[in-house]
Amino acid sequence: MSLRNRFTALFLALAVSACGFARSQSFDPEAYLRHVRHLAGDEMKGRGNGTPELDAAAAYIAAQFRSAGLTPAGDGGSYFQKFMLTTGAELGTGNKLTVRLGTRIVEGELHKDFAPFGIGEKVSLDGPIVFAGYGISAEEYGYDDYKDLDVTGKVVLVMAHEPRENDDAGVFNGRQMTMHAEDNTKAINAKYRNAAAVLIVQDPANHPDPGGDLPDARLEIQVDELGICAVRITRALAQQILAHGGQNLLDLQRGIDESMAPRSLEIGGSSAALSLDVIRRQKEVSNVVGLLPGTDPRLGEEAVVIGAHYDHIGLGGKSSREPGLIGQIHNGADDNASGTAGLIELAAALARDGAARKRSYLFIAFAGEELGLNGSAWWADNPSRPLDKVVAMINMDMIGRAPDGQVLVGGSGTAPEFPDLLKRAAENAGLEMKTSPSGYGSSDHQSFYTRNVPVLFFFSGLHADYHRPTDDWDKINTGGAVRILEMVRHVAEGVNAAEGRPRFTKVDEPTAGPVRGGAGYGTYFGSVPDMTDETAGVRFSDVRPNSPAAKAGLRAQDILVAFEGKEVKNLQDFTYMLRTYKPGDTVEVTVLREGKPFSVQVKLEARR
Repeated sequence: MSLRNRFTALFLALAVSACGFARSQSFDPEAYLRHVRHLAGDEMKGRGNGTPELDAAAAYIAAQFRSAGLTPAGDGGSYFQKFMLTTGAELGTGNKLTVRLGTRIVEGELHKDFAPFGIGEKVSLDGPIVFAGYGISAEEYGYDDYKDLDVTGKVVLVMAHEPRENDDAGVFNGRQMTMHAEDNTKAINAKYRNAAAVLIVQDPANHPDPGGDLPDARLEIQVDELGICAVRITRALAQQILAHGGQNLLDLQRGIDESMAPRSLEIGGSSAALSLDVIRRQKEVSNVVGLLPGTDPRLGEEAVVIGAHYDHIGLGGKSSREPGLIGQIHNGADDNASGTAGLIELAAALARDGAARKRSYLFIAFAGEELGLNGSAWWADNPSRPLDKVVAMINMDMIGRAPDGQVLVGGSGTAPEFPDLLKRAAENAGLEMKTSPSGYGSSDHQSFYTRNVPVLFFFSGLHADYHRPTDDWDKINTGGAVRILEMVRHVAEGVNAAEGRPRFTKVDEPTAGPVRGGAGYGTYFGSVPDMTDETAGVRFSDVRPNSPAAKAGLRAQDILVAFEGKEVKNLQDFTYMLRTYKPGDTVEVTVLREGKPFSVQVKLEARR
């Protein structure tokens, strides 16, 4: 423990809140860090959803709640609220890839020659092979590998990434990859051109090591439902296919990169038969829920929810920002052992406080956040306390890397009582605060905001270690974290003690600025997808006020099923279609509302 943090702890121990409660005991930075170290230790293996280590983390949190004196508020008198979660996939015995090159037959071996990453309705198919360069159609860059190429019913072979990826002056975005480099984007692009399947091979010029051709078979399988069968294949197999047509993979790549023009071609006398056998893996996970009952006869049934997610991304997978380090433990010290440790310490501090509690406090550690806010959505749909009695939700996600004296707070506009309360709380904790009025965001408070609950989101900012193996406990700024906890405590006590509950306010979106040129990246629609829904199409958990979707009359629970006449089966489809249009374009979308389809015109705007 540094000398500075010891002085910080001493200062906080002497602080007095603006609510008038003398702090008999403030937050101990060393105690806070012990929780972070435990949850983010290597033995927890990154707390991946569906793993024994996530269960061990849940048991640890429950033990801390029990020690603090919290009442169990999960299922059947326990601290655990259990639910099923799709955590990945398993490959069955029926995965086959057979390549015919004239009279020669090459039988691909799973994990040695190919590995699936996407499936469609047809899991067994056969078609001629065509080469389509990088598999990119990018109008904004004047580049299209599919120009004058008909791939209907065919198996498309494409290279990974994008042209000139190591060139700072590259046409696409220099060394910064665009969405066109993503495997899923290439697969969906092929699907909308009526291809039967897509084979992706590592581009050899920029990635000479053939060891990275396929994902490590020992890792958790990531297979998305893309509406098209899609596999990664080795360079050795791709070269056999191209050699049958008198071509060389490296020469083709260099030719494309030099000319920035397609070199797509049909490979006569070749075909591929592909069968995929993918089994969705579902695991039971748990939210951890503890209650401090309110004492006021009139307000005690109301509750202030304080939450943080405790899951992370395990050994990486597709959520890792270091694909080359997938398989290493991603400890997630800041994301979100920092918020979970704060939840534990807040529960203990508020339980120790001798002051009367008008309302109850409900402490929830959420699972499934990294896979789409699943745990918070599950609790909001299956609340262990009545949802209409929840007066506010306070969320802590990544509070451990703040520069001393700074904090970011979202949701300040979701109740008119919040700005003044936040200002007093920030002054009380000695923090410089930056706020955002919106209640949306990629964390668990959104699950409450879309259900008309006022929310606040405490966050210390992104950093270079986010979703990387380097997000370790020794980089946590304990002094900054405990000051944020002081602020959260002040806010929670203010909401708890107020005579009236915060008045929920739907934050109006600002008017879009002038329409900008260029396709894709700035295009704004305004829907909030329900990441937990597995219905065909895209269900909206909410629609942002004053957004293009709202102006067109779309609303929460609508299910988007078509975009400009093209079927939308999943969020990847929707994202792909949206990125192919420009701000200012008007598109026709079809949604299901209460089971009945109807279409509306939506004028897209620039992202705000």
